[in-house]
Amino acid sequence: MTKKNDDTLRGKADVFRNYAIERKRSMKLRDNERALLKIIQDLDSKYENLVVTVEGNRDVSVLRNLGVKAPIIKTQTKLPRYRMIEQIVERAGKRGKVLILTDYDQEGKEICNYIEKELELAGVKTLKGVRIRIRTLMGNWRCIEELVALFKRRDSPESESSVT
Repeated sequence: MTKKNDDTLRGKADVFRNYAIERKRSMKLRDNERALLKIIQDLDSKYENLVVTVEGNRDVSVLRNLGVKAPIIKTQTKLPRYRMIEQIVERAGKRGKVLILTDYDQEGKEICNYIEKELELAGVKTLKGVRIRIRTLMGNWRCIEELVALFKRRDSPESESSVT
C-alpha cells in the first residue's frame, strides 16, 4: 500500500485487518481450544453408535475436517422436522447416542430443545453434557462453523489441511 492509501479510513482498516489476520495465524492454540479439539476428535472412539446433528453444510465440513466419522444429520434441509427426527432415531437406534451441535444462538437453542424433547419421547439418549462442555470451551464463538479458525493456528493438528 502506498502512503496516500494508508491515510484514508479504508486504507487504515485494510492495514489493521491484515495485521489482525497475521497475528491470529501466528498464535498458538490456547488450552481451551486444544481441549475442544480433543473432545471433538475423540467423539467416534468414545461413543458407540453416535449420531451428530448440526445445522448446515459448513458445520458438517468443519466436523469432517476435525476427523468426525459418525453420521451427521443436518437440520437445515427441506425435510419437515418430524422426518428429520425419524431419520435421527433410525440412525441412532435405541442404543445410540445423539450429540446435538446446533449453533449456540437463539435459533440453534430452539432447534436443540425441540430435538432433545422429541428424542427423549422416542427413547434416544442425547449427550447434553458433551454439548455443554463444548459450549464452555468455545468461549466467544457461537457457531460450529467458526471453529474453522482453529485450522489457521500455527500449532493446529490440522494446519496442513486446506479448510475454507
